[in-house]
Amino acid sequence: MTVANRRARSPRGSGDDLRDALVTTTAELLETQDVDSLSVRTVTAATGVSPTALYLHFSDLPELLRAVKARFFGELRDRLTAVPGDGRDRVRALALAYLAYARQHVGRYAVMFHAHRRTDAPSRPDAELVELGWTAFEPLIDAVGAVLRDASPDEIRETSIELWLALHGRAQLSVAMPWFELPNEERYVDRLVRQVLG
Repeated sequence: MTVANRRARSPRGSGDDLRDALVTTTAELLETQDVDSLSVRTVTAATGVSPTALYLHFSDLPELLRAVKARFFGELRDRLTAVPGDGRDRVRALALAYLAYARQHVGRYAVMFHAHRRTDAPSRPDAELVELGWTAFEPLIDAVGAVLRDASPDEIRETSIELWLALHGRAQLSVAMPWFELPNEERYVDRLVRQVLG
């Protein structure tokens, strides 16, 4: 990295700006780069700082990736929360919005569900990410609950998970096997909503 490419030194007290810049740069890299090929040097070079600067804000690359995942789950939550409508129409619209997000942001979607495993310790769920994941999922749970008014909370939750599993499977398959001819997306969602909601 040349001096010209190096990020200007941040003024005192602007550490949050650098942290945000590292998260933003990583998010941008992941739009075109596989998460497993990411490295501290790749991120810091693209941000214009030294590798040491990253360790002032994150203990390691997995911690940085957790911050990126948190941003993406928040983004998905905002996208789904903004979906209008009610009843089955809203469930259908949410399903289509979910698939659209996965299709438009392949890199982001991949990292959201990527398990970055350390070899020296068992993988444990991050409490903040679990909470963010459920928060992003709440618009679908609420919409399903509005349709299944007489169902128990457990039934509503299970039905919502069934819907999500089918959506997630299609989103993943479309990336893993792009040559596979999937059913028309709107017809697929229509059938899925009918089958799951009855």
